[in-house]
Amino acid sequence: MTDPAAGGSLRLPDGRRLEYADRGDASGTPVVLLHGAPGSRLFAPPAALAAALGVRLVTFDRPGYGGSDRRRGRELLDTPADVTALTDALGVDQFAVLGASAGGAHALACAVALGERVTDVGVASMPGPLDEVPGAWDALDRRQRPAAEMAREDPAVAAGWVDRYMQRWAGDPPSFLGGGTPDDRALLAEPEPGRMLLADVTEALGPGPGGMADDLVALWRRWGFAIADVQPGVHVWHGGQDTRAEPSFRHLTATLPRCRAVIWPHEGHYGVVRHWREALGAVAP
Repeated sequence: MTDPAAGGSLRLPDGRRLEYADRGDASGTPVVLLHGAPGSRLFAPPAALAAALGVRLVTFDRPGYGGSDRRRGRELLDTPADVTALTDALGVDQFAVLGASAGGAHALACAVALGERVTDVGVASMPGPLDEVPGAWDALDRRQRPAAEMAREDPAVAAGWVDRYMQRWAGDPPSFLGGGTPDDRALLAEPEPGRMLLADVTEALGPGPGGMADDLVALWRRWGFAIADVQPGVHVWHGGQDTRAEPSFRHLTATLPRCRAVIWPHEGHYGVVRHWREALGAVAP
């Protein structure tokens, strides 16, 4: 399992606390890994694997998850400022970003906002923007659609809905993880990945579902940048059994400039967990 003790807390310029972990090869190629929703700094490969690949892997809890203070009303383009503060504190000038699921949108936001500080970008199983992906609004769950529409008018009300809806899962992370494709359920049954994913979600939802609420509202709102604005050459991975991310994958591969796309045919939404070596090796060759 990954080492949750490697890292600590950072006090950000606005006074918020940001909890982070710093694993792998301390002198290796820096990679900032952005977790899904819900997720935390514990979403990571074993530290020994990162070290063997020559990767210094930095993870952190987005606001409202785990040990990081909540920031209500945050937008996708607020994440790059937190990443800047964290990497500055760690003495890291340039780094790759790798985002999984909802973390992919935050990775792209960093790529757009941080320019040459970001050396490479990879995203796996990520959702695309509602205003760009064809049919994305119609594909929303019937309970999510009204909240997503409200997010455009009153983000606080939309976040409150998600917060209330997620309360039932906050105290029962195993049930939250129990859905998904047969491939995802098989992955959860494997000892090491299963322990990591359960620890990740348990940590994420420890303070309640506020971080999840803010993440979903940020994804439902306008992103503040277009997919075509992202730097060329993004690595895009997709599990062939991941039906919920499939429309976004088609849009990303058609829109990201000179993207490098790979389909893992037998994987579901958590496919990157079986392909850490490939993903880290791609963004930190």
